[in-house]
Amino acid sequence: MNTMDNAKVIQTIEKYAFQNYLEKLADAKIHRVTLFTIFRQTGAPNLSDPAIFLLVDDLAKITAMNSGQWLN
Repeated sequence: MNTMDNAKVIQTIEKYAFQNYLEKLADAKIHRVTLFTIFRQTGAPNLSDPAIFLLVDDLAKITAMNSGQWLN
């Protein structure tokens, strides 16, 4: 039986946790919100400088990632 050193074990756990996170994120409902900065003088939106955010609607899927209880 091969033994692994701590660095390899931690790296394997990180890969598994990241893959699990991506699977949960792919299943969760998400919507995109685009915000724009404004021009100081006119107050008009600066359409050339968007800031895009992804909001997760179903937080239960993301928080259940570690199989733990949330809001307890």
